[in-house]
Amino acid sequence: MRESTKKKLKTIYRTYLQYADSPLIELHNRTAKIKSNKSTIPSIVYQTWVDNLFGKTHFAEIEKFRDLNPDMSFQLFNQSTLENYMYDVWGQHPIYIIFQNSQFGPMKADIFRYCILCERGGYYFDISKGCRVPISSFCDETSQGLISFENHDCFVPPEKNSIHKILYPTKYVLQWGMGFVKDHPILMHMISDICEYYPYYKNKIFGTPKHAILAFTGPGMFTMVVRKAFNQYSDLNVTQAGIDFNGAGIVEMKGCQLRYVKMPAYADFRNRVIVE
Repeated sequence: MRESTKKKLKTIYRTYLQYADSPLIELHNRTAKIKSNKSTIPSIVYQTWVDNLFGKTHFAEIEKFRDLNPDMSFQLFNQSTLENYMYDVWGQHPIYIIFQNSQFGPMKADIFRYCILCERGGYYFDISKGCRVPISSFCDETSQGLISFENHDCFVPPEKNSIHKILYPTKYVLQWGMGFVKDHPILMHMISDICEYYPYYKNKIFGTPKHAILAFTGPGMFTMVVRKAFNQYSDLNVTQAGIDFNGAGIVEMKGCQLRYVKMPAYADFRNRVIVE
């Protein structure tokens, strides 16, 4: 199927959702209904989107994910609360300049997840994704981190000393769902390495911006940092939840395509600067 045909079909589907899933429903934060002492990772899931309004189908899927995790609180940061958080907490850190100068929403969401989990601890899930089993089912009382892997081969081999420590050393480490204790070294190194690589990406035009974003703030950089951490530290206590959370991960919730009516998908852009 030609790329132009795919784009037309996506546009038609999103237009359909815009009518079928109206009116939009406001999503509120949720407090945990039961207490969990199973893990040292705080029992809260952070998420972000431009606003708090979602189509009926997507809203129902989000609520289903929340209902499956009664021991978790859920906090959604919209564009305003996200900007305020980054300024208030990270305004004096070099990462804030990169956050401010990022030209695509997914980059800001990437930076936000590393920063808030580093500062507070907890879990992060993209608003379009979830899991078919409780998040806490992956962790035990010693877990200080939770990661999973994409079902995509990474063409850069890992360090030899970390191959036996990583469950899937040839795969990318996904970062649409994760959990960590506060100040975990993986998060600290992730923030530091984004700052270190910033001069290379600054004001550079990329033919396919999505690829550059995935490398700079997304799973490319995250995979590199996780590999280095496993090579450097012997006591990370990070739970490795297989491919796509042992097959239980929801990579795309039903109805989530409607959100691209508000914000164009970054995969559709060409020949753009990703960060100034």
